[in-house]
Amino acid sequence: MSFRYCLGLAVGFCLSTSAAHAQLITDTAQVNAARDTLFRQATTLRLQAQQRAYGIKNNLHGTGQRRHVIRGYVLGTPPNMSAVDKPSKPVPVAHWRHVTIYGYAGTVEERFKLVQNGTPLLREKRLNGAVTWLQIRPLALDAVRPTSAAKRHTGFYVREGYMSLDGKQYAFPRPLQ
Repeated sequence: MSFRYCLGLAVGFCLSTSAAHAQLITDTAQVNAARDTLFRQATTLRLQAQQRAYGIKNNLHGTGQRRHVIRGYVLGTPPNMSAVDKPSKPVPVAHWRHVTIYGYAGTVEERFKLVQNGTPLLREKRLNGAVTWLQIRPLALDAVRPTSAAKRHTGFYVREGYMSLDGKQYAFPRPLQ
């Protein structure tokens, strides 16, 4: 079986089991608005994690490497601690990893992962700058939460034309051939 066929089966199974009674939204305006909202939330999480990064490490020891890995962690105060137990200085509450792979054919693949308490909050893949896969989870501490009072969105995006935002399922309309 081909990879796309297996991916289609997996996405179809995910859509059918997570919301059996939910209707798939295919309206172009709604799908584009949901996609933009999800991308905006991912960009906000990623930028805040990188801006609050501490202890950045990399593997860039020489020139000409095709795989660059940069790691960092986010400082903050754990939310589940009482006022008595809270540390006097910030502690690491999340960590992130950004991998860039330069292909021989000129392609650039990027992967970004933000993890908190062993749970991935944000996972993103890009190919030549275009998002090919994205997943956002609901858990976030103050250290990586958006500073505005905006709502936290959750969902996933797959380049093949499917996405989910806050429990609603979307499919990008395909032109008739």
